Amino acid sequence: MNPVAKWKRRATARRKPDPAAFASLEAQIVELSGGRVARITPHGPLFARPAHRFRIARSTLIPALAARDRVAVAVLAAGWAVCFVVFWQWWLEPGHLVTWAGLVLTSLLLLYLTCQASYFLLAVSRLPKVDPSTGIPRVRLAIAVTRAPSEPWSMARHTLEAMLAQDFPYSYDVWLCDEDPSAEIEQWCRSQGIHVSTRRGVQEYNRATWPRRTKCKEGNLAYFYDRWGYRDYDVVVQLDCDHEPGPTYLAEVVRPFADEAVGYVAAPSICDANAADSWAARGRLYREAPFHGPFQLGHVDRLAPVCIGSHYGVRTRALREIGGLGPDLAEDFTTTFLLNSAGWQGAFAIDAEAHGLGPMTFTDMVTQEYQWSRSLVAMMFGMIPRHLHRLPLRMRLRFAIVLIYYPLLALGAIAGVALPAVAAVTGRVWVSVNYAAFLGHMWAMTIWLLALLLLLRSRGLLRPRTAPVLSWELWLFMLARWPYVAWGVIGAIVQETLRRPIYFKVTPKDRTGHETLPKGLVLPFVAIAIGLSAAAIVGELTGPAVGYVFLCILGSCVYTVVSMMVATLHVSEAAKAAGTRLRSAFATARTPLMISALPLLPVAAAISLYPTYAIAVLHR
Repeated sequence: MNPVAKWKRRATARRKPDPAAFASLEAQIVELSGGRVARITPHGPLFARPAHRFRIARSTLIPALAARDRVAVAVLAAGWAVCFVVFWQWWLEPGHLVTWAGLVLTSLLLLYLTCQASYFLLAVSRLPKVDPSTGIPRVRLAIAVTRAPSEPWSMARHTLEAMLAQDFPYSYDVWLCDEDPSAEIEQWCRSQGIHVSTRRGVQEYNRATWPRRTKCKEGNLAYFYDRWGYRDYDVVVQLDCDHEPGPTYLAEVVRPFADEAVGYVAAPSICDANAADSWAARGRLYREAPFHGPFQLGHVDRLAPVCIGSHYGVRTRALREIGGLGPDLAEDFTTTFLLNSAGWQGAFAIDAEAHGLGPMTFTDMVTQEYQWSRSLVAMMFGMIPRHLHRLPLRMRLRFAIVLIYYPLLALGAIAGVALPAVAAVTGRVWVSVNYAAFLGHMWAMTIWLLALLLLLRSRGLLRPRTAPVLSWELWLFMLARWPYVAWGVIGAIVQETLRRPIYFKVTPKDRTGHETLPKGLVLPFVAIAIGLSAAAIVGELTGPAVGYVFLCILGSCVYTVVSMMVATLHVSEAAKAAGTRLRSAFATARTPLMISALPLLPVAAAISLYPTYAIAVLHR
């Protein structure tokens, strides 16, 4: 985008809305909701009435696991709990105390790391699912897919063809919600009996903020719902452009609506269509496989499974009551939250499979991580606090855990890098523990979790079902994502403090092989590697913190490998996508590769000094 266009865009966003137009829009939303929405803000709607609490009938749900497997889950969870208690009894022994500040700081970090599993265990100890024998309700039904101009028509066409070919017992309508359909697209849709919705040129549905925001799925779908969705349909199932549904997708998503308490149905987000071509796609896929399966399933019945992506189903009556889809990039999460605030229940259709695209490149991956973390954290300043009082305590805790996930991930990673470096440089150890014993305790807890994940995988509950429990892509993804999550958290704080408008980027849905890797994307890893190796060298020359110096060296080696792998994998995948040799693709990451080599010298120096240093300190 050229500078003039950027200036115009910012000026438009800063322009105050017309009070009369906003009042008219607010009146429309209030009328749409039947008076349940009292007023609207750019952060979302505010409700006028107390929530009506629905409850899913017991006859609707059955256990997803057999009785023997439920016992096995309980045993594995109990084993983890015992190891958790033993670890903390050992950790808090008086002999480990050096300074109270050091003990508190390291204990907080370890508490975050060790307690994460407890919520997962709580979820998978439940695992209710909608009874497959439940009859599919006969409702006025539509299935809709959204498309932005940057998304290839060929991809959308495949998705639409799969939508038409559903194995479903009743009639349903197929809709394309296209931001800018061409004449060719409209003609093809007419020939296939597909309806087309477009807000192109309709100013009221291209606003700078919610509702009906421009360049957002919310605004695109709002036009469809306001014109046809609420009037003509009882249930609408939504899909992302790249998510091609399986033959039984529609049946699985619609079945839970047989229970009148269900206001929405979430489905797994399986982004594996390009897994063979992108390590970033595989990394996220494997990392999120338990989430999109047993974890989400464990939230059915009063714990609110979360809609992820735009593939979920809604009861239009429930959506009307909350004034339409929720705001921001994370409209899936905000819609989930608002429906629960209004008292509706959610279900999770674990067997509804639609396979979509993961990030094509590392650049796409970190763009998504940044945007998602920024969007979710920004909600803590706007919509969420105004609705929490409407929720029961269990739901407040449930959504609070979601909202603090990204800030805690960022703080935990930063602390994990900074604490060893500070100890190495100052020579002051935080705690005095046996490192081998520490690793033994941590692995004791981890083994129980791995066994549980393997059990769930063997029962076909991960999504995708064949996702590995351990893989190098998973570890690389986890190590590489957090700096951009931290940047997103900071971006949200700045955005809400300074009241700056935010914009979202639609990541590409195809790849040519000529995409370059920006050098700035490897700089955080290089900086961490150099910083940790420098801290190790200072510690080796001045201080007695042998264990923390070792952790600094280990960390610097890890992040040197991360930076080099990100760059080399980009070259390898670019060559494959373009159908060229590695030498030809080298230009796509030449500078990042050279930058990635910068930590090698300080890391080598730190490693070479360590044996002599450690022997000298330990024999004092």
